[in-house]
Amino acid sequence: MNSRSFRSTTVARGLLAGLLAALLIGACADPNASSTASKASNQRVSDGSSGQTSVPDQPMSELDWSDCNVGRDTECATLQVPLDWEEPTGPKIGLALVRVLATGDRIGSLIGNPGGPGGSGLEFLGSDPFSQQLTRRFDTVSWDPRGVGKSTPVTCSDSVPDLLALDPDPDDSSEQAALDQAGETVSQECADSDLSLLEHISTVDVAKDLEAIRVALGDEPLNFLGFSYGTQIGQAYADLYPTKIRSMVLDGVVDPSLGFTEFLLGQTAAFDASFEENVSRCSEAGRDECGVRDLGEAYDQVHSLVEVAPMGSGDGELGPGELATAAIMTAYYEDGWQDLGPALAAGLEGDGSELRALADQYYDFGGYTAYAGVVCTDTPPPDSPAAYRRFADEARKVSPRFGGSVANELLPCATWPVEAAATAKAVTAPGAPPILVVGNTRDPATPYDNAVTVSESLESGVLVTAEISGHTAYGTNQCVTEIVDDYLINLAVPQVDPRCT
Repeated sequence: MNSRSFRSTTVARGLLAGLLAALLIGACADPNASSTASKASNQRVSDGSSGQTSVPDQPMSELDWSDCNVGRDTECATLQVPLDWEEPTGPKIGLALVRVLATGDRIGSLIGNPGGPGGSGLEFLGSDPFSQQLTRRFDTVSWDPRGVGKSTPVTCSDSVPDLLALDPDPDDSSEQAALDQAGETVSQECADSDLSLLEHISTVDVAKDLEAIRVALGDEPLNFLGFSYGTQIGQAYADLYPTKIRSMVLDGVVDPSLGFTEFLLGQTAAFDASFEENVSRCSEAGRDECGVRDLGEAYDQVHSLVEVAPMGSGDGELGPGELATAAIMTAYYEDGWQDLGPALAAGLEGDGSELRALADQYYDFGGYTAYAGVVCTDTPPPDSPAAYRRFADEARKVSPRFGGSVANELLPCATWPVEAAATAKAVTAPGAPPILVVGNTRDPATPYDNAVTVSESLESGVLVTAEISGHTAYGTNQCVTEIVDDYLINLAVPQVDPRCT
């Protein structure tokens, strides 16, 4: 579980829904994408992306904006870009863009990305994620990254539900064999679907697309606000084009210096800590408000029940994997215990529907394969089922409750048909203007240490600390929102690293 969340009465939850959605939008631009499908053997191919290819200074194609039914006052367009940036005259794919024009004195365009990998920028912008201060001064823009939604989506998700329905903590060799086979089935389905697309959906590819979008919008310096995995896109862009930036905010930070296993182990620890915080808050609130006396005990009791036999049936079935996902889902927002407690209380009575509904807020099987396609190839994962089992065992030591679920969600990476594009590395971005790096001290998905490390690695990084729970802070914490707005509009850079509560 990366910073993606397919993942509602408060502003915080409204933004969360936008950040975590990887939903397909119906009424918008048609990318008319073209790519060459190819069948794969069991051998991996190399991801051809590199940081060396330049993006032309002239637009790759003209943007023909038209009204679209994505959100209030939205317009959509499609930008044609090379499938392979190292072959700029080769096959093209379409990137689906959405914008809302500034309502006041315009500074330029502000491009936002909600995270993922697999998050839809169209859905994100349609959820009104930015303050009125920003929408007055900027044309707000987002896009479905390549492989996602309306931008030449990766379409190999038929076998994903079977994988995610299995127990992520196998009890015996037959259960482990079934899990391994399900992971291989997903990776083979994707290899057979469109290998040429999978070879070119890395974060570096997306960063080059972002530069092409900037040029197509009028070649103004980039203003960028990236959430969660969007912070990795922002850092990749800053690494390639540091002098093309006017302002950049990274909120809910992914540390690109961490490898595949390092990141997921850190995330596992953060999810576990967030769950324990929910346990404490439930105890403080009491059973009448929380629904159960002890959230941890209730979770473990429901887990024991679904280990014996799942609750419900069909698409509404609740097994160990869905239970863990429900708990992880509620870690993403500060009052998650208020949803998890009553759902666990119902589970203790044999009704798993509320817990399954929480898990379903996280799941989007169509977005999963874009997510896996990026994560499996950005940095090297364990490269065999046996190596992956050792990693999953390590994750369970970090969190007996959630380690198996976090690790095995990405089990297809062990047999993914495309090799990793690069190894992990820190980004320094010499020559970039000040970049705001926002981190929540109790973020369950992108641990606070990530923000500290990235702010120190960037030559112009400025750390903004939010002493809060939940994933990302802009739009949920007034102090952070005011600092970010002032920076984006006025280029006001805090003189010292501010702390918000």
